[in-house]
Amino acid sequence: MIPYPTDHDDTGAATAPGRARAAVDPVLRACLHTLPDAVRVVCAYQLGWGDRTGAPTGRGTGAGRAIGPALVLAAVRAVGGREEAALPAAAAVELVHQSTLLHAGVTGRAPGARRRPPTRAVFGTTGAGAAGDAMAALAVRLVAGRPGAVTLLCDRLIELCGARAARHAAGPAAALPGPGALFGLACALGGIHAGAPPRVTAALDTFGRAMGTATAPTPTPRPTPLTRLTPTAPPTPATRLTPVAPSALSTPSTPPAPPAPSAPAAGTLSPARARHTASAGPGSPLEQLVRVLTGPGEVAELVALYRLITQTEP
Repeated sequence: MIPYPTDHDDTGAATAPGRARAAVDPVLRACLHTLPDAVRVVCAYQLGWGDRTGAPTGRGTGAGRAIGPALVLAAVRAVGGREEAALPAAAAVELVHQSTLLHAGVTGRAPGARRRPPTRAVFGTTGAGAAGDAMAALAVRLVAGRPGAVTLLCDRLIELCGARAARHAAGPAAALPGPGALFGLACALGGIHAGAPPRVTAALDTFGRAMGTATAPTPTPRPTPLTRLTPTAPPTPATRLTPVAPSALSTPSTPPAPPAPSAPAAGTLSPARARHTASAGPGSPLEQLVRVLTGPGEVAELVALYRLITQTEP
């Protein structure tokens, strides 16, 4: 799973992850206190709360910006539910995210993370893997009160494991899986905890996946080896031009007009517009979501988060 994007010029949307982080941090800290000491130290290091010995670092903001929790809470408000009821689900999404980072060997974006060794380098593959497993288990425990949420969370964990195994089989040059599965999980869990009907939850899941699709990394092509140049034959001497009679010369014709650009095939988008319209327009995930939201909720914050994540206008 790739780390969350962090920079955007939309100050209104940029405050949502910070608010979500402040809301879910107490839930995350309470979860970590239920773990054995050896595992808790690793988890605290991954979250930026402790050093390699377990001593507090004094950083109270946690690891990175909580895009996943922000999506959960925004989805709850879009459906017209209570934010407090979804705080465990928001924390569960963050735990799933950190679990995938630990298993993939990616350093979390905690303050100062770039100035310290990654978790796997400090605690080894076994220690990081154990912490990742513990975080996944904590996530399931947090949503245990809602069977639909447990099923969805477990199915998504299996999907993420499959993507990670496929990347391992493809080799280290393969791109990390995009965050669509996680973003879809966040939006759907928000719907479930707000008491939304299944069709609304499915629309939220689809909308979240569309965000991840718009941010999915494309693998960089490997450079092809340079081909050896073979000497070419020397140019033949130019032939002598013979004069042409004036009567044989015709009036210069008008230069042909440049060919008109061909229209894209039906159902395709030009590269400049493909990403811009990834979640907008008739039949798009955004349009489908707005269509099924019939309650008093507000979808504006979800749209603002879409802009934050994809850095484009839906």
